[in-house]
This record gives sequence, structure tokens and C-alpha cells, in this order.
Amino acid sequence: MNLEKTSRPARLAYLGATGVLLTETLVGSYWDLARISHVREVFERLEYPMYFATIMGVAKAAAVAAIVVPGFPRAEEWAYAGLTFVYGGAAASHIAVGDEPKTWLGPLGFAGITLASWALRPAASQRLGLLRRRSVA
Repeated sequence: MNLEKTSRPARLAYLGATGVLLTETLVGSYWDLARISHVREVFERLEYPMYFATIMGVAKAAAVAAIVVPGFPRAEEWAYAGLTFVYGGAAASHIAVGDEPKTWLGPLGFAGITLASWALRPAASQRLGLLRRRSVA
């Protein structure tokens, strides 16, 4: 299927889900790396070591880059998988310590948005083809 023939609602759904996902992930990366008070409080509650915030911040930034930069479909797949584990793992961690649903529904929702973005994305060859055509024209 050609990207130009993809329905407008499907393209908008992909762009919307991906925009929300990338925004959350980029902001989360910054928060983790800056170790803002919210991150410190959550990590303390979950009994995670603070150095894990650095690992998560770098991984989230790398995931954003892998999704945004065209031409690396395998890295993009790994990024989506990693973000699914990040957000699913955050929800599972909150559930494991007995937190209320309002605490773990957000991360669970972002795991769902990650899967939606992945499922709605056009094939890599279609995205690259569109970029090549636009740059030549």
C-alpha cells in the first residue's frame, strides 16, 4: 500500500498517537536525567536505585531518536518494544507495590499508545519513499 493511498484518518491517528508518545517520552527522558523531585519520589516509592533514572533517561532519548530518524527500521522496532516495556513495567511496578489505579493507569495508557503508534505506522519503505519524492520535487 502506498502512503498517499493511506486514509487520512489512519494517518492522523498515527501522527496523533506518535506525537503524544514522543512528547511523553522526551519529557520523561528529561525528567529522569534531571532527577526532578517527582522522579525521586516515585523511585523511592518503588525502591528503585537513582542510577536507574539515568539509564531510563538515556534509553528514552535513544528511543525517540530511533522513531524519528528515518532509515533504521530495526532500531525503530526495538524502540517501540523498549517503550512498551518501559510503560508496561512502570504500570506493573506501581501495581506490585499496591498503588491505586490512578497511579498505574497513566503508564498503562502510554503502553497502549505505544502499541497504537506501532500498529498504525506506515511501512518504512513507504515513509522513506515519501521523503525522497518530497525532497526531489
